[in-house]
Amino acid sequence: MVKNKTGGSRHKKQARKNVNAPVSKKLRLAKEEGEIYAKVTSIYGNGMAEVLCEDNVRRLLILRRKFMGRNKRDNFIKIDGVLLVGKRSWSVVSGNKKEKVDLLYVYSDGNVEDLKRRVNLPDNILPGCIKEQEESPFDYTNKHNWKNEKTMLGAIPEEKKSVGAKKENKEEVEEPDFDFDFDDI
Repeated sequence: MVKNKTGGSRHKKQARKNVNAPVSKKLRLAKEEGEIYAKVTSIYGNGMAEVLCEDNVRRLLILRRKFMGRNKRDNFIKIDGVLLVGKRSWSVVSGNKKEKVDLLYVYSDGNVEDLKRRVNLPDNILPGCIKEQEESPFDYTNKHNWKNEKTMLGAIPEEKKSVGAKKENKEEVEEPDFDFDFDDI
């Protein structure tokens, strides 16, 4: 008999101890001094992203190993996602480099609504916040008076559009006075 070297359909990679991880329904809030709320502005990859913190400072987010690999399932980071990050009070920032923060918790869309009710978040952290638009030299409106516009070439004038319809006076219907030649096409 042939020996099975591959082990079936490779289900052994997902051990039951890792798949059925306990899910905590409890919403995590900032309790300690170094914990702040942030919004993801760009994702660099390689375990790093840029976040805008609630004090309007852009910092470099470092994803710890705890949130990568098999544990990434419930911790997807997306642009405009709300996070709880921890400031590195022990690190020294030199020159024009960004301060680094560590990821502590990723809020889902449903959690963000609960977080709005419990904590007074600044407007720059909330997802989908409308920023003030710069003044544009163009005027964007939907209102336009098309009746005063000139008609296109070849369009039928207003008087000719009612030709073929019966007039209220029940007079004789006028024939259109323009000829159409198929050879012109």
